[in-house]
Amino acid sequence: MNRNRGIIAGLAVLVVLAFGPWIGGIVHIDTSFLSEVLLTAIAAMGVNILLGYTGLPIFGNAALFGLGAYGAGLSIKNLHVGFVVAILLGIAAALVGALIIAPFLLRRRNIYFGLLSLAFGQVFYFIAYRYSDVTGGEDGMSFARPPIALGPLHGAVDETGMYYITYALFAIAIVSFWLIVRSPFGKTLVAIKQNELRVRYLGLNADRFILVGILIAAVYAGLAGALYGLLLRFAFPLLLDWHESGDFILMTMLGGAGTIFGPLVGAIIFVIGKDIISTITPAWEIFLGGFFIACVLGFPKGILGSIGDALARGRVTAEPAEELVPAVAIDQARATIQSDSVQ
Repeated sequence: MNRNRGIIAGLAVLVVLAFGPWIGGIVHIDTSFLSEVLLTAIAAMGVNILLGYTGLPIFGNAALFGLGAYGAGLSIKNLHVGFVVAILLGIAAALVGALIIAPFLLRRRNIYFGLLSLAFGQVFYFIAYRYSDVTGGEDGMSFARPPIALGPLHGAVDETGMYYITYALFAIAIVSFWLIVRSPFGKTLVAIKQNELRVRYLGLNADRFILVGILIAAVYAGLAGALYGLLLRFAFPLLLDWHESGDFILMTMLGGAGTIFGPLVGAIIFVIGKDIISTITPAWEIFLGGFFIACVLGFPKGILGSIGDALARGRVTAEPAEELVPAVAIDQARATIQSDSVQ
């Protein structure tokens, strides 16, 4: 019953988002900001898969986001590729970056994992900043938004078209995220978060699961970065900076790490809140930071996470859900791996 309610609620959210430009016109929010909300929510999903479900802080996720933007921009500028191919190459650039840093990240856990990801993120940032012949350096790199040619879709992409392309990819991303976290693989990530030593004692290779989690996060970050570059028609080094990573973590924690729609809720609050407050005062960061502190104090597990806990406390269960999930997850994942090895 609770699962059905979650599916219905998710479908309702997607239906509301389908009318985004119309709703934005009523409340005087530009369509490009709504596109930014959706694509940053996709990037925050990458943080969520590692931070919320695997328990690994990722402080350098913006590097993969920026690689997605530069991958799309450079391919358009130098290879003259189309809209769809530019997005695919942006994702590929993020995956290459993840494959470079993943072997080093797998050697560390907890805060050291986060600090090492932050260090590698800054390395990518300084490469983009200094390698001005290719990336444009501090001034960034502008490029044209190519027309789309995909099935029945042909022609130039305006801001409304950009929103609906982003919306379609967001819908695919959120459904794929839901399937991943509810699969034996996703439940094993939760088990790693709960007790990695127990996972290893049961014969599962935790490093392999974390590696796949990093690559999944890179796909989400690269997709979001490519969309952001196409939205702005511009890529610049600050997209790879640690400040951007902090924004993604902030969105995830605001909405609720370890929840499906937490990144979306956090992105709505952060992106639209920043836009509204910045038009009122140049000190918008102070007010947004104060709101974040209030949310942390009032909703320690994020808005959706705290609401979910409150609803769970109101239900009578035979055993605590947090104790059941890891055991079931490990059994399912182990059975899957054993069947694969037999084949």
